[in-house]
Amino acid sequence: MGAGWGDFGGEASEADQAGDPDPDELEIVVELVDDSPLPGEGPNSARSERETIGDSGGGAYAGLRFGRLPRAVRIVGVLGAAVALTVAAWPTPGGREAAPQPIPTPSQVNVDLYKVRLGSTTLEAANGADHAVLGLELTNNATAPLEVVSAEIWDAVGTRIGSASVWPAEGMNAGSTVSVPVTLPYACDDFTFLPVLPLTIRYSVSTPQNPDAGHDYAYPLTGALWDTYMRQRATQCARPDSQITATAIDTTQPIGAPSDPQGFDLSFTIEAAGTAEWIVDKVSSMGSDVVITGDALPVVVPAGQSAHVGTHWHLDDCARMPPGNESMTGVEFTAHLKNPAPGHGTSTEQVFFAQLRPGLVTEMLQVACGG
Repeated sequence: MGAGWGDFGGEASEADQAGDPDPDELEIVVELVDDSPLPGEGPNSARSERETIGDSGGGAYAGLRFGRLPRAVRIVGVLGAAVALTVAAWPTPGGREAAPQPIPTPSQVNVDLYKVRLGSTTLEAANGADHAVLGLELTNNATAPLEVVSAEIWDAVGTRIGSASVWPAEGMNAGSTVSVPVTLPYACDDFTFLPVLPLTIRYSVSTPQNPDAGHDYAYPLTGALWDTYMRQRATQCARPDSQITATAIDTTQPIGAPSDPQGFDLSFTIEAAGTAEWIVDKVSSMGSDVVITGDALPVVVPAGQSAHVGTHWHLDDCARMPPGNESMTGVEFTAHLKNPAPGHGTSTEQVFFAQLRPGLVTEMLQVACGG
């Protein structure tokens, strides 16, 4: 054999003579036998060609030492290396991590649902009508047509005061502005509880193709619009014996103030119908469990206008909470004409009631008493 990885400049060994097998070559024969041959066939087998393990690079010295090992030791070494390579290449259970999923891009339809804005609001009432109409000016700033599915007015405790009379309420082309009418009934003959301020305008927008999936909007209704509506209602519903009435209640004042930890404040909106001015000089509870005092009483209510009467409610003993809501759902107001006509006498005085939602006062008392 000529100069190679086994030649260090000396004479060739006897094993290197022509016709003799090279001691540094190892023949590996792999035979695959199938113990379960196909029907009508013999065992399936395959035999590899002769392979020579050697090194023609810089690892000559290591290959020489390996080639001179006993044949049995070399066979064991080759098999061990094959096993190690197989283990290294075999996939490890649980070794791979799941590739992060891309964040889905929101569809243009969902983005469009957030592009409807409320502009001005108007209030109209026809003479002799049993309701007023609150107009909501809505602008569709999207590039696709949308629908106003519903439009409603709600008070602070979840009571619906008015709503659009049709469903869906209105269609909106791309870039268009529409006026959505919301009906506010006067309900003169209906027994209703006082609305709790503040009031909220709510409307829902969807696509014409899928009215069940949309976006809900909420905006406060201004006090001026609500006062105008309630004055209209007072005028429409006024009778000769009921020229003054309570129309709303505000519960947003702090509860349990340092000056009276066992008390809270409520403010009432009072409307005067007709052409006479009234004076509210007394406010009392229909029950005896709570003491009500008025702030800055008496309060003058001009003709055809509204006024706000503040009240303070106090519970003497928190350990003796009122047993039920019956005595907590009514407030009595006493008022008299500011400039009565001659000869009216005691007929100038008028007593009217404000019906509160059941549980409202009880909940506020529980908060004031630390419940």
